Amino acid sequence: MQDDRPGSNRPMRLGLPLLCVLALVPLGCKGGNAPALAKGEPTEEPPPEVPSPPADGPKLIVLQSGTVVYDRPSTKGRPLGELGAGAAVARSSEPFARKECPGGWYVVRPRGFVCAGEAATTDPSLAVALPPGPDLSRALPYRYGRARTEGVPLYTRLPMPAEQTTEEPDLKRYLNKRGSLDAEMLGAAANDVPVDPRGVPQGPPVLMPGVDGADAAGKRTVGSFFAFPASAVAPLAPLASRVADLKSGVLRKGSGVALAGSFVASVASNAGEGRRFGVTPSGQVVPIDRLKPALGTTWHGLDVEKVGLPVAFVHKSGVTAWKLRKGEAEPDEDEELERRMAVPLSGKFRTVNGVRFEQSREGYWLRAQDLVVIVRRTKFPDFAKGDQKWLDVSLANQTLTAYEGQKPVYATLISSGRDVLKEAAESASTARGTFRIRKKWVTTALDSREVHGDFEVADAPWVMEFEPGYALAGTYWGDGLGEAQTFHAVALSPVDARRLFHWSGPELPEGWHGVTDAMGEGTMVVVRP
Repeated sequence: MQDDRPGSNRPMRLGLPLLCVLALVPLGCKGGNAPALAKGEPTEEPPPEVPSPPADGPKLIVLQSGTVVYDRPSTKGRPLGELGAGAAVARSSEPFARKECPGGWYVVRPRGFVCAGEAATTDPSLAVALPPGPDLSRALPYRYGRARTEGVPLYTRLPMPAEQTTEEPDLKRYLNKRGSLDAEMLGAAANDVPVDPRGVPQGPPVLMPGVDGADAAGKRTVGSFFAFPASAVAPLAPLASRVADLKSGVLRKGSGVALAGSFVASVASNAGEGRRFGVTPSGQVVPIDRLKPALGTTWHGLDVEKVGLPVAFVHKSGVTAWKLRKGEAEPDEDEELERRMAVPLSGKFRTVNGVRFEQSREGYWLRAQDLVVIVRRTKFPDFAKGDQKWLDVSLANQTLTAYEGQKPVYATLISSGRDVLKEAAESASTARGTFRIRKKWVTTALDSREVHGDFEVADAPWVMEFEPGYALAGTYWGDGLGEAQTFHAVALSPVDARRLFHWSGPELPEGWHGVTDAMGEGTMVVVRP
């Protein structure tokens, strides 16, 4: 990851300006009124104190992803956060100032200033032309797809048949196989995991009718997954009028993209019922038959607020429980445990014939070599007092434990930098030390090195940056939890990432897409061997 000054090329940043090239995320992309989140230049005067606009007041309609909220009416101010395309945030009835911004700087709720112009407007009629925003109540805030082939086009508008043929020479073959692709059955997704109001998982995944395309019988297909309610997509003409080029870019094979909605356009295809296109959060149009569903893993960590520590996660497949009798150990072939299963431990252990066994709270025994154990701490950092929230990340164990003071509340597996304990600045390792969360994004792009450069990672969910270039992030593209596989990031399951995002500081204001620690103190993050 790179420098995060305004206008610099950096892979980790909040969102993408409207119709920016997703496939070229690491090269950067700028919008006139939407510079990247970064520290503002020093200013002599404090920000003006102005009342927060009422929630039921007039709205500022956001046209570009990555629209910055500043602490003062100036691009030299300190960024407080960012807004995503389609957001409608309460604003002041009149501009506070017009310097540097002919359209006027408006105060937005709960605080800060946004320039009305290319990136945002006071015209409410444009709201119907914008994609729906993210669903913050779900493990994955959007439905996701990944490119089936190289060069999947990202159109800036609905392409006509001749234009599709030009841009997609193999179009006929893809349209002919669309039916078989649509009928493919899908399993459970991250969004099928039931959670309580805190985001804590409450049981195994359940395919509920209407959730991400599941029908009344709880069945989901590729076709139904990519079919959104008709109300989910609005007219696209105002978006198309903003750019001249037919394409904003292409997706490499395997690259992911979030979808805010989809529609069938019969005029755009010679096929009977027409061709389905998806709409990205930034307004691009992508052919659905070029995407495969990205459901996100249903695996997640464990709420330890009541059960406490120690807790173990089964490290491998084919692990069985053991019975210990008279100095002998006997495997119980009827008690096989799933890989990564969470097992609360009693804290008791025994060594039999040189092999250490840990006792579960249910009484059965497990070989220590088959487990990753999060032990009960006896020493704590000086700041771990009262209800102070902090995260304890162990690179050697590939675990994360969330604490409130000295009370553990959540435990899970992670995937950190693949070089594990090497020097982070010179390798694919996660930085070690004590940090605070500096910035949070509902979704943002990550450096493709996090996935060995094999594809682009757009719209990664629940990203929490604790050091420039280092962040906790949810995943929709893979499931390597428990193994060190990333570049610098600490990868989490979608369920875990959402739980920690809403639990940690700084708190995301309603309607915003990203927030910095200028809006509140960030949660402490301890990364250790």
